[in-house]
Amino acid sequence: MIKQRFSPWPTSLGIVVLAMISILVVVQVYDFRTDFSHLQALKKDEVNYEVTWGQLLLEQSALTQPSRLEQAAIKDLHMHSPTQDELIIVKP
Repeated sequence: MIKQRFSPWPTSLGIVVLAMISILVVVQVYDFRTDFSHLQALKKDEVNYEVTWGQLLLEQSALTQPSRLEQAAIKDLHMHSPTQDELIIVKP
């Protein structure tokens, strides 16, 4: 019967490699969770920006109505429609 000698090097090397791979997996999972959390925050910001954009479009359409512009011209700029006496027609 031949006695085989037990060498600790392959076992130790396997344990070290397994530990390194385990650490790398933990780091990858942590990075993924961090990136996913950042992505969720960006999606939430996107929804908020879309809501704000919709509100701004509504406000713009309300402020650019002709009646609103006419009221602002009369009230703020003290403008009025010209009378027949104030009209000057220039012919070429």
